[in-house]
Amino acid sequence: MASRAKRSELEGLDVIRVQDMVFQARHGCSPAERELGAMFHVSVELYLDTHDAAETDNLEHTADVAKVFATILEVVTGPTRNLLETVAEDIAQALLDGFNLEAVRVTCHKDRVPLPGPAAGYEVEIIRR
Repeated sequence: MASRAKRSELEGLDVIRVQDMVFQARHGCSPAERELGAMFHVSVELYLDTHDAAETDNLEHTADVAKVFATILEVVTGPTRNLLETVAEDIAQALLDGFNLEAVRVTCHKDRVPLPGPAAGYEVEIIRR
């Protein structure tokens, strides 16, 4: 199980960023959210040691970003969740389980949210190790 990570624990680690991946999904608490769906924007920071990858120029020694995308796609378009927090947590766990990472930062942004006034959406950011 992933545990929380402090930002200070990430200092000195290499990072790979995959930014603003966009998925259509149906997460939310209300029936309307589940029926209409929304656009979900996901960005991740993968904390790992990239020294061997750089030295060998071998994709197998790093986090293959195509596989990272596929992992996130599977989570976001998979079973419906009530909370964006759950989506972020499930993404973090899938990435930690599937790749040799020290930690991961996941940011999930949902465009369409049932708020009583104008809003560009909301987002959740978590850091796990």
